[in-house]
Order: sequence, then structure tokens, then C-alpha cells
Amino acid sequence: MFKLTSKIISMTAFLLLGALTLSACANDAETQAANPEPEATQPAETEPVVTDDATPADIRELEDEQLPLLDGSIFEPLKDAPLTLLQLTPVNQGEELMILHTTMGDVTLRFFPDEAPQAVENFLTHARAGFYDGIIFHRVIPGFMIQGGCPLGTGTGGQSIWGEPFGLEPSLNVRHFRGALAMAHAGGAMGSQFYIVQNTEIDQMFMHEMNEIINSQNMPMGRFENGQRLYVGDVFTEAEARHFMTYGGTPFLDWLWSPQGHTVFGHVVEGMDVVDAIAATETAADRPVEDVIIERISFIYYGG
Repeated sequence: MFKLTSKIISMTAFLLLGALTLSACANDAETQAANPEPEATQPAETEPVVTDDATPADIRELEDEQLPLLDGSIFEPLKDAPLTLLQLTPVNQGEELMILHTTMGDVTLRFFPDEAPQAVENFLTHARAGFYDGIIFHRVIPGFMIQGGCPLGTGTGGQSIWGEPFGLEPSLNVRHFRGALAMAHAGGAMGSQFYIVQNTEIDQMFMHEMNEIINSQNMPMGRFENGQRLYVGDVFTEAEARHFMTYGGTPFLDWLWSPQGHTVFGHVVEGMDVVDAIAATETAADRPVEDVIIERISFIYYGG
């Protein structure tokens, strides 16, 4: 438990110093070196271990001056509004959805424009203009993700609708759950490349971390200038931990866990079987031997 406390306090202090840099290569959006790729398996069935003394009294009773000051940090919105993990909320009646019609089937996506307005505008504008029509998934790693959006089919091309890269959009309300839609980037600069998280399980290290989160919901991790405290459960919810443990994902790509975070801007609502089929296709050097193509894109409104 002290390990988690020191990790969270160190992380918040690091953020306050402005030292957090979110970066990765567009050809390596998955940050493979930081997390060896497991083989695709069935969803994890490990049950969390909850203890009665998960938050020791000496941790709960920390004095305010012992906690990092969070004003001006990315946690500041939590002073006024609680965390809402949007991917765990139902699709709204009348919400516009996108369908990727691929050579292996259809994948339906929803978007979160309030969390990543530039990424969503860029992606939707490209899609409506036909930019992604005919583009392949150029990088496919089973048990990890599928990546596309490069007009050259090499992972080295593509640009934003503005003709120049745009920056990362970290958000507390979206995570790299299985099915997350996120932007690939090079050194924090994003263009047109994207990926969909396919991983069906998290590794044992993150199983342990998620158990600690479940056991530490009432642990203080910082304070605001107005005296309001922020607790582990305000940032890392039990529902999030259980979702990662049950369905999988790549939490190591979330900026809360790594300085190499990525912008999540949407999520698959139907067609994960197609994502799994694409991930399972034969590859050479992570590129499908037989091209998997986005043939066209259409839009629908959710009718319930």
C-alpha cells in the first residue's frame, strides 16, 4: 500500500513541476519496449483481493502539509466535478456513431469531443472527406492493438486537417480500456494515425496495481489550495480497476501511469470481434500479410 501511496504522491509532484512529457513514435504508438506484448487470451478471471485494513490509519491521517498541492494541475477539474469514466457509460439516444467498413467486417465507434476536441474534429473531418477510405491497418499486434491511418501504409505518413501536428489532450475521464480508440503520435505531435486497443488482459504487474487501487480508495493523494483533499478513489475508481482486470486493456499507455501517455478520443461500441479478427491475421514484421483495408466510412445515429 505504501508503494502505491509513494507512487501517486511522486506522480502528482512530478505533474506540478511541469515535467510530464507525453511522447512516443508514430511507428511505436504502443510503447512496446515499456510493456512486453502478451499473447491474446480469454478475459482475465483473477478476483481482486480486498482487505479490511487497506488504508492504514497513518496514511489516512496525513497532515495537509504532507500532501502535494494540486492547484494548477490536471486534477483541478475534480474540485468542481467528479470523475466520469465515459467509456463505461451507455451510448446516448441520438448520439452519432461512425462505422468503419473494413475488409474483415464493421467496427462501430463513439466519440468523446469534450475530452479530446481536436482529436475528434481531426478524425471526423478526415473521415467525412474520405481520407481514410482505402487505407490499411499497417501495424497489427495480437494481444495489444491494431493501428491505421497512414496514407502511405508504412506508419511514416499522414497529417492533421490543419496541415500541421496538434498536441496531446490528456483527460481524466477516458482510459485505455480494451476497445479504446486513441491517437498515435511522435514526440507529442499528432496527425492522422490512430489505433484501437485489442488486449484482452492486463499483465500481472497491473493486476497487482489494480488490486491496490481497489484497496486504497480512501487514501489521500493530494490537496487543493481551498483545503479540499483528493483521494485515490477520485482519480482511480474501483469500477475502472475491475474493468481492466475483467476485460483487459493497456493502462500503461494512460498518462496517469506513464510519461508516454496517449490521447483517447473514442471507443468501440460494436465490432470487437472484428478487431480481434484483424489482430489475429497473419503478419510479417507486424504488418498483415494480406492487407486489411478500411473500404469506406459511414455514420448513424444511435436509436437505442
